[in-house]
Amino acid sequence: MSWIIEEIEERGGSVPFEAFMGLALYHPDHGYYSAEEARYGRGGDFLTAPTASEWYPRMIARSLAGVGTICGALRFVDLASGDGSLIAGVVEALGQGAGEVLGEVLSVERSEAMRERQQDRLKRIHIPVRWLGSITEVGASAKPMVAHASELYDAQPVARVIRRSGDLRELWVTARAGELNWLERSPRNAVEGYFAHHGVKLEEGQIAEANLVAEDLHRGLLENLGEDGLCLVLDYGYEAKRLYDPRGRRGGSLTTFRCHQLGRDPFAAPGKTDLTAHVNWDDLRNAGESAGWTEVGLWPLAEFLVRAGIENDLAELGLGMEADLDAATITARQEIKRLLDPEGMGSDLKMLVQARGRMVEAAEAVFMLD
Repeated sequence: MSWIIEEIEERGGSVPFEAFMGLALYHPDHGYYSAEEARYGRGGDFLTAPTASEWYPRMIARSLAGVGTICGALRFVDLASGDGSLIAGVVEALGQGAGEVLGEVLSVERSEAMRERQQDRLKRIHIPVRWLGSITEVGASAKPMVAHASELYDAQPVARVIRRSGDLRELWVTARAGELNWLERSPRNAVEGYFAHHGVKLEEGQIAEANLVAEDLHRGLLENLGEDGLCLVLDYGYEAKRLYDPRGRRGGSLTTFRCHQLGRDPFAAPGKTDLTAHVNWDDLRNAGESAGWTEVGLWPLAEFLVRAGIENDLAELGLGMEADLDAATITARQEIKRLLDPEGMGSDLKMLVQARGRMVEAAEAVFMLD
């Protein structure tokens, strides 16, 4: 912990919580996501949909094949692509037809260690992959583009506030006598304006988080996807009305993960522990509207997978309700259950689907049920 205390002391002894969270997650030497080992998956601290089951990338592949049939070969961009699980799974699921669906694959990952891991993992696939450190490096293209982002926005640093004696107070982090502590200050204009913009008034003693960058970040992403674009964002979150409802999240949504154990103390082992806060879907919806994009849907993961055709895949592979209950069938159903679980990923994770140009019609043809 000494490294982050020294960083805060060098910045005057106290920093907004979002600065602390940014250091804990993304410091180039000590940050959680700067480590050489993958932080997620069964051997890491938490599961993501791409690492939880091969059926998630399989259904993304099915979706890409569907829109590609209508719009032609796609430029596919995986954001915060981690260890490359999603790309590897998509290419494998597409099989020999991958080259017809994917005209180009771009892997955007800020961690150099993870990019190197991906390059080793994906060197044997028959589709060329280009690795980038930022979405700004993608560049324009006449090809129809599809962007996928799994748990990108809930890993963005957030500001934290509490309502105290009728006033909004911003929570900062201070380093004193070798320890980290909370410090309450008057909120910065951007923080106060965020809650006013969303019409949120916290109750006395209620804690909440504000992602001040999500809307601009998402708008920038959409603007990079060209005239014919599809964006799939999978994340944990709610609309503002529910996200800031004190009956459900009086203490905010900030959560820590380490060794698959959930916690609430962000000062516990910074740089060794994941920090995450729920997405305010209204931010991403506002970004889409201002960028001229159409919202196709916002669905729980389980519903998205059904819309993407998971039942059809099961039937085609002989794993449907009529299948014999052998070891392969049971294993496959267990994998699928992990994604569809109404008490877990199937409900907690949501998929936001936004489209522009020809991709609107294509996405509606693929995802809208009769």
